[in-house]
Amino acid sequence: MSKEWNVKIDDRMHNIELKGRKLKVDGENIKLRKYRKKTGLVHEEYEIPVGSKNALLVLRNMGGTVLVIDNKDCATGEEYVPVKIPGWAYIFIVLHCVNFINGALGAFLAVIGITLTASVSSNRKINVFIRVLLDLVILVLAVLAVLGIALMLV
Repeated sequence: MSKEWNVKIDDRMHNIELKGRKLKVDGENIKLRKYRKKTGLVHEEYEIPVGSKNALLVLRNMGGTVLVIDNKDCATGEEYVPVKIPGWAYIFIVLHCVNFINGALGAFLAVIGITLTASVSSNRKINVFIRVLLDLVILVLAVLAVLGIALMLV
């Protein structure tokens, strides 16, 4: 994953480049962990200095990377809307937690299901009805996978 932004702050252009987990601001390496602001279920936020301002770098697990300065997405110029998991999604997350009783495989599938559910549910570009349907499909697939593997081992 490589992403690059050119932003203008105080009449000066700044180059911000992200390659994997390595960040460069104007050619200078920045240690991300030093600037960690918040870690969520589906994203991590870093507040990094760029010129005279602080930029918010949001690394999403399944939704790409966003750089925000003055509450604007630097790639699109649109207002930045923070990642938020809707309340109804926690029902699916709790249902995935039931899979933890199925041993290591169940726990593995539960973690994957929880991550996918949180990611899909917080994606505001998808219609709410479709998000709920996708969460239901993810839940059913996780349960069927555990049952299928259990039946193969019997």
